[in-house]
Amino acid sequence: MHIPCRPISFTIRLIALILLLVNATAGAVPRSPARIKPQLMRFASAANARAAESSNSENHSSYMWNIDDGQLPLLALPEHLAAGVERLLSYPLDQFRLPIFQALNYDDQHGKYLLPLISQANTAIHFVEFFPSVNRNTFTSVDGTNIQLVDVDNLKIFRTINGTRYFFVRYPDGEFRCATIKQSNGASLSLNYAANGLTLHGVVDSFGRTLTFNYLDDGIASITQTWMANSEGVTKTWMVGNEGVDTPAKHAHAVGFGALKSIPANAVIRVYTADMAVSDKMLAQIFGGPNAVAGANGFEPAGLAAAYPLYRGDIIGDDGKLRRGHLSCAMHLYGSSDGQKDSRLYVPAGFTSHSGEASPTDAAVTFYYPRLGNLTDVTVAIFHVADFQISYEGERVRIGNIGGLGGSSASYKHSHIEFYRGNTGLPSAAARSSLRINPALVFATPER
Repeated sequence: MHIPCRPISFTIRLIALILLLVNATAGAVPRSPARIKPQLMRFASAANARAAESSNSENHSSYMWNIDDGQLPLLALPEHLAAGVERLLSYPLDQFRLPIFQALNYDDQHGKYLLPLISQANTAIHFVEFFPSVNRNTFTSVDGTNIQLVDVDNLKIFRTINGTRYFFVRYPDGEFRCATIKQSNGASLSLNYAANGLTLHGVVDSFGRTLTFNYLDDGIASITQTWMANSEGVTKTWMVGNEGVDTPAKHAHAVGFGALKSIPANAVIRVYTADMAVSDKMLAQIFGGPNAVAGANGFEPAGLAAAYPLYRGDIIGDDGKLRRGHLSCAMHLYGSSDGQKDSRLYVPAGFTSHSGEASPTDAAVTFYYPRLGNLTDVTVAIFHVADFQISYEGERVRIGNIGGLGGSSASYKHSHIEFYRGNTGLPSAAARSSLRINPALVFATPER
């Protein structure tokens, strides 16, 4: 099963990317008021990419990152920010700058990766091409930039001559986006995305300073930064496209910094967003009773944070390898936010086959759907099902209660739910990783 992609031609993608980067180098503001969220464009033709490289004679100073002084905010910003600020946000990469809102590109025809960069010398748009080396997992640049790309399946690592590493992670939509930047001196930045990977929500560095992008329907509305100054927490918000509003700095509540520390520094997604909350609520309504609570975006319910990790999604290990968490592509269903109450357990109607009984070890049952939500050819596996029995109730089918074998205790009850590509039945534990689908994608509301 393949998740459908928008039928955008390679030519249109290339033109859109070039225009975006040209606007970045010129500091231009888009004329169209219909600017939605920053788009991540891809292209496929290396030849076209090289031909499209151009320079801009206008001087341009992108906003500067403050890596060394933890007493100052992470990003140096003017008092007023023009609309389209995301075009100016780029991070140094040797003699270039990396536009942090852009994705890594892959040339399917020629089997090579291309990274869009902006020259620091003359603001020219430059596409670095990477070809395979003797080691099949290592790619090298062919333009003299001496950038190396290490391909670790769902993780791509760029290494520069000064020792800085840029980690690109594959997100649910299939795109590779920069998730972590680590300098040779130990300083690091973590870029935090929404669960679907389409929206960059913010950045946090090794000092604990944060940079948060606050969105409205037409794009970034403001940028909020937090940092420590003279042992006190400070927060300040810069408005975008509204020069008449300037929010003064104020002391941040300590709870904000405490909550930040509860998320691992190597977490791929560090912010539980409003979109994630909507997704979890929808999934709870589909699979659970009226008071059910779901955790399907890498985060457990807040009521479990004292006893269980709050974040259980993807992390990047010290060795640079991507490691899946327990809820990276799975969901938990509870009867309450503290995980101690019961709930009825449901599946959507429309399945064409299902298990005859729950498995003996972890009380798992499976249901096959020719179509489920946004996707086709999907198997749903539900673990820890108590009192398994099929009972149709309108558009849903009750299958029992949460908390079967493997998930039942006096103080903790839940069901674990996974989605697999194809009519798989219950796959072996070793096979599940390659078959899993992110639950947030199955019933996600299509973006307009």
